[in-house]
Amino acid sequence: MNRELLAMLVHDLKNQLGVLEAELSLLALDPAPEPAHRAHQRCAQLRQRLVAYLTLYAAPERHMNAHVSDESPRDFLQQLLHMDSRPDGAPLRLSGEASAPAFWYFDPRLVLLALEAALHNAWRFARSDVLLDVKVRNGFLVFAVEDDGLGLDAKDPSARSSTGLGMELCAAVARAHNLGERHGRVLLQPRDPLQRQSGTRFEIWLP
Repeated sequence: MNRELLAMLVHDLKNQLGVLEAELSLLALDPAPEPAHRAHQRCAQLRQRLVAYLTLYAAPERHMNAHVSDESPRDFLQQLLHMDSRPDGAPLRLSGEASAPAFWYFDPRLVLLALEAALHNAWRFARSDVLLDVKVRNGFLVFAVEDDGLGLDAKDPSARSSTGLGMELCAAVARAHNLGERHGRVLLQPRDPLQRQSGTRFEIWLP
């Protein structure tokens, strides 16, 4: 892992732990359900970041291994609708047009990490809508996350605390999935090819 990225990640985790420490200190003085829920969410988000970091750190350069099993893509996406680290009020819906086979072979642990990272990225930019989708395209299973933000040219509202870990993780997860000469990949493109500022679509292609 890049040393600069590692330093940024550790700095970000330090800051997030500081915020969590302050929230827990207030809870100790005045226990209440809503602040406790926020603290729990922050713990879940920190756990997700740490697991992502450890997954990348433990993998040899560009050689993360996928342990595939037969999974239901549609059921897999349903899990994401109830993820612990989803911020309060964060928009998320499953595409009514999502069409997936009954099963596909992929590593559910790795793909879950990648889609969680893509979702947290989408929530940073979305105005009111984040969409999950899954389709088969050209012999690949394609999971997608769309947001209705200002598109690829939008200024990142969390730029000061962003480490780039999410996209690095997604790319590594995609590369870990191979079938013969076909290799997994990720794409980041406008939600609407004719309107660059209509939002962003993230895709992870699995052979």
